[in-house]
Amino acid sequence: MAEKKKTIVLVEDEKIIANLIELRLERSGYEVKTVHDGKAGLDLILESKPDLVLLDVALPTLGGFDILDKLKEEKLLPDLPIIIISNSGQSVEIERAKDAGVRDYLIKVNFSPEEVLEKVKLVLEEERKESKEETSIAADHILLVEDDTILADALERKFTQKGCQVFRANNASEAKKVLTEYRIDLILLDIILPDVDGFQFLRELKKDEKIKDIPVIIISNLGQEEEIEKGKQAGAADYIVKADTVPSDILKKVEDLLQKK
Repeated sequence: MAEKKKTIVLVEDEKIIANLIELRLERSGYEVKTVHDGKAGLDLILESKPDLVLLDVALPTLGGFDILDKLKEEKLLPDLPIIIISNSGQSVEIERAKDAGVRDYLIKVNFSPEEVLEKVKLVLEEERKESKEETSIAADHILLVEDDTILADALERKFTQKGCQVFRANNASEAKKVLTEYRIDLILLDIILPDVDGFQFLRELKKDEKIKDIPVIIISNLGQEEEIEKGKQAGAADYIVKADTVPSDILKKVEDLLQKK
């Protein structure tokens, strides 16, 4: 029997953009229900119970953040996957969306319908994997050294659901403080950090007798072979390229490492 089509609600008042996104998604096999104002969008989401929502922020009748507030009141968030599409890339709006539980935030001037499709595929694949996962890494302490707040939030949510305690650091200095104060079982480390090169931080960590045996998985946008080799030579147990993975894949790698440990 053919698999049921995934349903996507698209709430977007710019009709040209909406038509382009709708056409691209439908060509890829999704059922797309499109509305052009916020009140109709909220009603459609509550009525149709979609698999994913693409939501503009600036909308007639009811704004995107008002919709998020209503969905939270209905206890549909953070379980309902929502991707924000907006003209605004202000950090305060991204933070607000993140706090509401959205899965991703796309700025209109920076994306194409093809990129929207890829984001949709990633989020829905993530949901599929999550529904099949079983709890297996409870009570471990994970240090997440990552300044990308949306990715960090997604990973923290994953690990917390599995019973892990997650410590977050935006830079190497914060990470060092966590390592002196808490027992850590595994570190997820970005390479591009605000204060110090992640490779340097990893080399320093591996010289410290007290913490050198903590497994480190690098998660980075840098995916050249020489960078991957550099990470492994510095002592990384694994190297994950962000563009090639989703949080569920990272969770699985962490699970495998902790089981070996």
